[in-house]
Amino acid sequence: MALRRKGNADPGLDVPAPRPPAVARANGGLLPLAHLLPPPVWWVMAGGGAHGAVQLGSLQAVAETDLPVATVLGTSAGALTGAVVAEDPVAAVNRLTYLWSDLELSDIIGADWASVMSPTNLAKASLADGAGERASLAAVYRARRFDELVLPFAAVATDLDSGQPTLLDEGELIPALLASSAIPGVLPPVQIGGRWFIDGLASANLPASIAARRGAGSLVVFDTGTSASRPTGTSLQQIVPALNSLLAAQQRVSSLTHAAGRIPVVYLPTPAGLGGTLSFADTLANARSAYRLAQSFLIDLADLGVSASTSLPVLAPGLYARPGSLPDHPAVARVLKPVASAKGRGSPRAGCWSSSAGGERR
Repeated sequence: MALRRKGNADPGLDVPAPRPPAVARANGGLLPLAHLLPPPVWWVMAGGGAHGAVQLGSLQAVAETDLPVATVLGTSAGALTGAVVAEDPVAAVNRLTYLWSDLELSDIIGADWASVMSPTNLAKASLADGAGERASLAAVYRARRFDELVLPFAAVATDLDSGQPTLLDEGELIPALLASSAIPGVLPPVQIGGRWFIDGLASANLPASIAARRGAGSLVVFDTGTSASRPTGTSLQQIVPALNSLLAAQQRVSSLTHAAGRIPVVYLPTPAGLGGTLSFADTLANARSAYRLAQSFLIDLADLGVSASTSLPVLAPGLYARPGSLPDHPAVARVLKPVASAKGRGSPRAGCWSSSAGGERR
């Protein structure tokens, strides 16, 4: 049975096509990319509310490659996804598929918007008390402490006193995830070690620059797409997604360009024009779009690293991204290493993806 969002009445199937035969047959079916990235390779997961489902699609595409991961760093929804990866890297994609097929807003806030907007709740520090999210996280993760995870992992939260991003990477896991995803006004601040924390989106929604400063040799960045332009409304359901998008847009360029000036940064493409970040209606459709985009991008990245006569030993520092996937900004232009689509320049050179191009290093 096909996985669909609850209540989706559309009976049609939209199944991504298989990869080109040349790609599927080479190197045991895994796209060779590991040889291009200097270690240690960090995976960076951005925040984005319900748009976190985009990262499921990106992870599905990455699972078709030999891209390694040494450390996972995530903010907000990206921290929740990153913790699943860190808990069991092999099973993560399958677990996330089932998670996103079931997840609803009520699993986070514990009630519908009508009930949390009652006059009683409006007098509190947050509309929801966090109990719903805590229970949901306890049901998803078996690990209760960071040292029970398979991979090194850190969740980014914002210190409420200083406003600075803080990496939470030791002690209890669930409180750190709650802190990283504590949307101001919607979910309550979380106290850890005597300090109060709120959602990491307020300080480092896409923590690429933090990863670069912490010793990453290269980055694979999992963003969460961009929202459709819409008039600013006055309801909380409109204000919160608009605020999320504004903060993410402001931070994205500075964080990515800072990191790309020092190390190679692979920025996976994501869908544009998505609905609000608190709407869970189209999560699997968004994941499917992200999968298609990331899959073709990664094939083109492998093609970029290999030619008929030579192969790149490793990628140089820079931002490897689709042209037009980021704002037209001077800082982006300085570090951008465009990965253009193979359309119009022939099929991928899969025959060149031999063990000398990294296949034997899987």
